Amino acid sequence: MAATTTMTALARLRAATTLRTMATYGNTASRRAYSAKKAPNPAGVFYRQFTRPIFKTLLTAVFTYQLAYWAWAKAEADEIRAERDATIAGLEATVKEYEAKTKGSEEKSS
Repeated sequence: MAATTTMTALARLRAATTLRTMATYGNTASRRAYSAKKAPNPAGVFYRQFTRPIFKTLLTAVFTYQLAYWAWAKAEADEIRAERDATIAGLEATVKEYEAKTKGSEEKSS
């Protein structure tokens, strides 16, 4: 008899706990139906999956472009500087020749 009263008390306790849980959290069946997974947005899935690889690729491409641009600009500047130095050296040689001719003609005339 003691076993049946214990079983009955446990059954009543479980029922009270279940009612309290349902009152606190609402009906779990409807809550689970509400939170059921929808089909994910294909655009969202794409961006979630490929944002980092695309970003890394674009960043690498921009870095490579900037490096190539800098190398090209440096080569152009070096070429212009070499042409300018060659022109200056040619003009200095022409000035020295002119000075040598002028000094030689001054010495002859004196």
